[in-house]
Amino acid sequence: MTITIVIPWYGPDTAGGAEAQARALAGALAAQGAAVEVWTTDGRDSYAPPVAYYPAGAGELDGILVRRFPIEPPHTTIHIPPAIRRTAADTPWSVFPEHELRLLASLPSSDALLDAVLAERSTRRYIFLPYPFPTTFWGMQLAGDRGVLLPCLHDEPYARYSTYRALFAQAHTILANSAGERAFALQLYDLGPARVVLAGEGIDLSPVGDGARFRAARGLHGPLLYCSGVRAGKNAELLIRYTREYWARRGRPLTLLLSGREVPPIPAALAPLVQDLGYLSVQEKHDAYAAVDLFINPSTIESFSIVLMEAWLQGTPALVNAACDVTRTAAVESGGGVSFASFGEFCAALDLLLPDAPLRRELGARGRQWVRANCRWDNVAARTIAAIG
Repeated sequence: MTITIVIPWYGPDTAGGAEAQARALAGALAAQGAAVEVWTTDGRDSYAPPVAYYPAGAGELDGILVRRFPIEPPHTTIHIPPAIRRTAADTPWSVFPEHELRLLASLPSSDALLDAVLAERSTRRYIFLPYPFPTTFWGMQLAGDRGVLLPCLHDEPYARYSTYRALFAQAHTILANSAGERAFALQLYDLGPARVVLAGEGIDLSPVGDGARFRAARGLHGPLLYCSGVRAGKNAELLIRYTREYWARRGRPLTLLLSGREVPPIPAALAPLVQDLGYLSVQEKHDAYAAVDLFINPSTIESFSIVLMEAWLQGTPALVNAACDVTRTAAVESGGGVSFASFGEFCAALDLLLPDAPLRRELGARGRQWVRANCRWDNVAARTIAAIG
């Protein structure tokens, strides 16, 4: 029985957390001896127009067979895939609000991919991710009990839509990336605990950052705060405001470093305080984690937070948003950081941590130990295979 990972985008030039997770998971499953394939579209990623980027058809990446199907641009009207109409002609789609079905239709998909899910379901077990996309919503219905949901769920308005509530209700097995994500899914959808399996997520545990090299190369001095993986909706603007206000009130020298695909414009008046690092190579990214005094993740929309785990791997303590169950739970379980729920708590955390290097080292060491114990891809793959059955 072939384990087939179904995801809208997948490739060497593909950006995105779920996409990186799918690529690493495929390799880890294969290393466990599982037969693995990836089915995806020929598009690049969510940051690119929904047009062909990779060649359609079968190919190979990292030793894994990848089948690419033609991507379809967003539909301007409600679109029920032909495979769904053939197998569930009497399904009352009108039970879902029109705006929810329009949302599904507005996201990139592939009817050809969904046709293949239906045609080959007797010889495959499917893992669909992430949850919002038509390839997952319709694919899970076509796969039936051959489908497993890896939602990469986080607290956002769409998660409360009736379409996605129906998706989670249908799934007999749901794979959670973290304890916080699992707790959120159980609370939001009233699921039986046995259906939501904490499979976890892994990271590459081999990188070793050189903080001194990074500081020297960039001419950086004094206390450094860092937020990586910046993109829209992840509260970078909030972090900039909080850092500016802290600097204004305390008068202490410090620098906030940002990196990611969507770093917001930095006002000229804040140039001495906030720096956009631009594109970082993999080694430079880990050097940056090792260089800074405190890693900050202000986001509330996480199902795991790879960047948080990478920072802990380099022994850097973390400050996370208390409104994010996922990162707050990880900070509590690991002892690798603290959380803030307001500007006052943000200030208190910086007042506590920045002057106390021994405390920062202790928290960073706890985070590193926790990541090494909990973020191994071989363990994630073994739990995933067991959950799939």
